Parts: sequence; structure tokens; C-alpha cells
Amino acid sequence: MNTLSRRNFIKMAGAGIFSLGMAGCGGSSDAASGGEQWGEGATLRVGSDCDYAPHSWVQTDDSNGAIALADGSGYVGGYDTKVAQLIGDTYGWEVTFIKVDWDGLIPALNAGKIDCIIDGMGVTEERKQSVDFSDYYWSSSQGLLLLANSKFANATSLDDLGGAKIAAQLGSMWEAMVDQVPNVDKQESLPDVNTIIQAIRSGKIDATIMGETEAKSCILSNPDLAYVTFDEGKGFEVDLSDCSAGIAVAKGSDELLEKINAVVATLDREKQEELMDQAFAEQPLSVSE
Repeated sequence: MNTLSRRNFIKMAGAGIFSLGMAGCGGSSDAASGGEQWGEGATLRVGSDCDYAPHSWVQTDDSNGAIALADGSGYVGGYDTKVAQLIGDTYGWEVTFIKVDWDGLIPALNAGKIDCIIDGMGVTEERKQSVDFSDYYWSSSQGLLLLANSKFANATSLDDLGGAKIAAQLGSMWEAMVDQVPNVDKQESLPDVNTIIQAIRSGKIDATIMGETEAKSCILSNPDLAYVTFDEGKGFEVDLSDCSAGIAVAKGSDELLEKINAVVATLDREKQEELMDQAFAEQPLSVSE
């Protein structure tokens, strides 16, 4: 399972053998081609692991504007496909998705197998050493996922959570945030969201810290859960970059990055939320985080 936390903190493999197992089409980076390649009729090859609802998922048809996978194995739906299609429509480009395991995305980009990564990828200083990022195209607030009937479900500040058994996902940005809860009963971090949900239901933990986007996706298929957020100054302190996603391009892809940023600039918060609401409404209930 993939979450924004994993996208912010799992370190990318810097080297190694990589193969997509298919022939790609479209352009290479600006640096490799000398620039001026992104005219009308170009093909934008978008890399994604296609397993991060509501940002992306694989479905069997092109309903709701889903975009075909380049290998013909299905179609990709979700928020990220809407952003990708908006970029394509703006410039008259064909858009295709190439499914790549999460750890292989940056190596694939730097090998010229894909032109950009649109996959809810957090903009970290470490990643900026390897790729360039667009401006943020989505940001998510942080709160608590817990049972709807939990005694902590009516909490209005972190001060109301004293004694709560809280665990975060292993390797996530949320691990360090557990310590922000006064008098917390901190539990051992858990490996994935399914394990966390099971721990909440069994009473092993009372709650977990999670981004709003991921939490809403969980609740779609787990209606016994609820999400608690806090007013400014009463909740978690987190840097915007830690909970925001950018579109990654290879170093030297200045022309492509400029064009992508011009489209991202049109995505004010109202438009972002409109597209994300559409993705939530379209997300199959079988897709879970």
C-alpha cells in the first residue's frame, strides 16, 4: 500500500539494474534533445506506481477520463490522471501512463524511460538532489484516523489526547509527529495501512496520524472509521513541503518544467479540491489505502 508518508520518506534507490519491460514512446529530456521538443503533438510519458488512491488506481476501462497504460494492461484513474490530462490538453499532447514500482520511479526518470512523475511524490531536499520539481499540485492537512465511536473522536486539540495509544506507519513522516501529542501512549510503528486499521479495530491502538487525503480514501471502504482534524495552533506542526506533492522531471528538463508549472499555476486550492472531490467520487470501493 502506498501513502503520502511513504512518498515523503522512503529513500530512492540511487543505482542498479532497471527495466520497464516495454518499449517507451515520446520524447527524452530537454537536456538530451537540446530543448524545443514540447510542441503540439508530443507524447507525455507519465510515470506512476498507479496504486495510490485517490491519486491513482488501475481500472479496466476509460470511464471518468481514465488514461491508458502504455503497455495496454488497463487504464489509470484518479486525481493525478486529471492533472496529467489537463497538462496534455493545454498543449495538445497525447498523455500515456507507464506503471513503475515506487522505488524505480526516479531511476526510470533519470534513465529517460519516462518524462515526468505524477504520483503524489513529496518534495524533499533529498529528492531535489536527483530531480527537479514543479510547484505543488496538491497539499494535505494532518489529523487522526480512529474509530467513529472512539472516546477520542470528539477531540478538538492535541491536549485532548492524553493517554491515547497512537502508532504511525513505519518509515513515515508521521512517526516523529506522535511525540507532539502530550502524554501520549506511543506504540510501536506498524508496517502498512491495513495493519494499522486492524490495530485500531482490535483496540491495540486508539488512533494513527494520517494525511487528510489518505484518511478519506480509507474511510470510503471502512465506514466505521472517522477522521479528526484540529484548528490552526491546536494540531500538529508540520512543514508544508512534507505534506505537499510536486511533479518530478529530470534535471535539465527546463522547457517541460516551465510548461508544467504554467498549468499548475492555474490549479488554485478551489480547483484542486474540485478535482480531488471528483476523484473520491469515482474511486472504486475495492481500491483501498
